[in-house]
Amino acid sequence: MTFHFLKNHSLIAQSVLCIVTALTLSPVAGQPSPAETGNDVAAKVNDDLVFELPLLTELKSLAANIPEDSAAYQQIKKQVLQIAINRRLALAYLKKISQHASDDDIQLGVIRLEKRLVLKNQTLDDYLSEKKINRQELTHRIAWQISWSKYSSQFLNDKNYEGFYKKRKAQFDGTQLQVSQILLHIDPKQRNADETLSLAESVLQQILDDKLSFVDAAKQYSDSPTGKTGGVVGLIQFDGAMPMEFNQAAFALKLGEVSKPVRTTFGYHLIKLNEFKEGMISWQMARPRLRKAMIEYLLTFLTEQGRKISTIEISEDWK
Repeated sequence: MTFHFLKNHSLIAQSVLCIVTALTLSPVAGQPSPAETGNDVAAKVNDDLVFELPLLTELKSLAANIPEDSAAYQQIKKQVLQIAINRRLALAYLKKISQHASDDDIQLGVIRLEKRLVLKNQTLDDYLSEKKINRQELTHRIAWQISWSKYSSQFLNDKNYEGFYKKRKAQFDGTQLQVSQILLHIDPKQRNADETLSLAESVLQQILDDKLSFVDAAKQYSDSPTGKTGGVVGLIQFDGAMPMEFNQAAFALKLGEVSKPVRTTFGYHLIKLNEFKEGMISWQMARPRLRKAMIEYLLTFLTEQGRKISTIEISEDWK
């Protein structure tokens, strides 16, 4: 079964769906300006503003005990901003294909929220203060929730689950691969990223030219403990313990094939597929994982398409 989409599709999905509400691409009439709400702007996607305060709130929850001057903190900070930007890119494309929430839809969403708040003896202003967002951010979140639901409901069904599974069967049926690797660490004091990549390419070429076997190359060059035994990693699954970049490259290989250098947080890997053990998990049994993967696929598609028609500006403090 072919997995069909509306014209032009592909995407990136992170914790976008954890947001309970969404966005509009322009302020609502009568809405306070960013200066009036006291919120600084971290970025701008077309005319849609990404406010700093909600990002800082999210950042605090994710990196509470991480020093702000550390590389790890800065990486999380970039990821938090990128998720917010990606939602707006996705919405820009949904607007282009007429799959976005209308002004009436958004207003109805606000009214429904207010009714729920009344049951808690809470006002909308109380809610905004508690969530550390302003009305424009609230409008964005409601618009995203409505727009995403409208769009994704066309694709998240059994017919497409089955089609998605058949095209990527080994990722979902429990298939196991027996692989070997040569891992080259990146160490700025000894070998930077470019030098490490160059070495990985050189080792790969020696293997392809039969000047060196993969086993001997692993023993000679690999920084992994597995190098001592010729690089054998053992059995892996697509959603297993190895980094996703590693698994994606491994599952794209043919038996006996060696990958091009694959970068992960550990460095550069050369991967060889030694054995393929087909799994027995049906698409029905894999439904939860299929749903997650399809959501990520759709989100990535929307983000990529939105990027083609959008301009992005990021403040100096968030670059």
